[in-house]
Amino acid sequence: MLALCLIWVAGCSSSQKEQLTTEENSLVPVSWNQVAKVLEHDTELATWADALEGSVAYFTSLDAETPIRFGPRTFTASVLAETNKDLAHAARTMAPAAFHEHLKKNFLLFHSVGGDRHGDVLVTAYYEPLLKGSLTQTRTFSYPIYRRPHTLVEVDLSQWSTDFQDKRIVGRIEKGKLLPYFDRARIDQEKVLKGKNLELAWVEDPVDLFFLHIQGSGRVQLPDGSTLRVGYAATNGQPYRSIGALLIEENQIAKENMSLPALRQWLKDNPKQRDRVLYSNPSYVFFRKLDGGPFGNIGVPLTAERSIATDATLFPKGAPGLLYVTMPEFDEQGAVVNWKPTLRFTVNQDTGGAIKGAGRVDYFMGFGEKALQIAGIMKQKGSSLYFIAPKPADEPAGWFGWLDDLLNR
Repeated sequence: MLALCLIWVAGCSSSQKEQLTTEENSLVPVSWNQVAKVLEHDTELATWADALEGSVAYFTSLDAETPIRFGPRTFTASVLAETNKDLAHAARTMAPAAFHEHLKKNFLLFHSVGGDRHGDVLVTAYYEPLLKGSLTQTRTFSYPIYRRPHTLVEVDLSQWSTDFQDKRIVGRIEKGKLLPYFDRARIDQEKVLKGKNLELAWVEDPVDLFFLHIQGSGRVQLPDGSTLRVGYAATNGQPYRSIGALLIEENQIAKENMSLPALRQWLKDNPKQRDRVLYSNPSYVFFRKLDGGPFGNIGVPLTAERSIATDATLFPKGAPGLLYVTMPEFDEQGAVVNWKPTLRFTVNQDTGGAIKGAGRVDYFMGFGEKALQIAGIMKQKGSSLYFIAPKPADEPAGWFGWLDDLLNR
């Protein structure tokens, strides 16, 4: 058993690599020694404490006995509420060295198996964009931001069979039949939702609107100088397809040169192909007005450079963690001069249509030029994702408890 355990912690055998990653095997226990030398990268933790307090509110809102899974271990919502509260207080009040000892003594560390089951994670970043728009349609502002249609139906398939646990479909009912909901082309090109009083606002640029859909929330600057905040309400249930991947496949942009700025420039330089490329992604996002936010998938405000988005079917919502990733450094002209490896304390508070599998993380950068600058170029392979869970005081004497002790020596 020991040999098997140590092989699993160090990396998977070829047969293990081939197995499907599930919620139960997406995380493996590791020693705090694995990150001890880089914990000092992140010692100003006030904003992390803010994000943790958001997760406290989330866990408190759940039934106390709701199970929250960290790979092979399960904790209740009430325990995690206390855990996050404790971490927030410790992060605000303890000196870095004392805080690190507190983590090692009282908490377990879990490592994502990553996309290759050796821990390799691809990290991208997202931000809160600013669009110019109007509450009324004009010649300048003619592209609508739609709210969720009343005709959109979400079906939880797990109510029909346990084979479909955590599976759902989105559609519309027509003549007594459930059909797929309209795709992007039918909505934007054929305008099937026009005249149904679904418009929250109109914006001036369809490319900006497309990337608002990708980011999931944003701000609309209105002509009188005021700002409307909008956030994710629902999707049309259609599959997400990357327009960047399409242009790479078509040899329009080299894979090594692909970035948000490069994508925007190509769309600007090729207006006749713009709609074809945008419509190639059938996924469509509907929005709602926000008071505050932006909000993630646990209903709490996201915190810049602390909140992350992961696959909600694999990783614990609201859980604290660590992200080891290289971050760009810029000169005064905005050019990248260096990529610096760094460790950041994070909180898992969001998800996304393109964030699938144990090898993907989307890192929320916030609002403004710096956030846009970083989000536009982040595509960092070789990163690592960790989660932090409470170490039970009455840890059982079985092999797993013994392994935890061994790992943290």
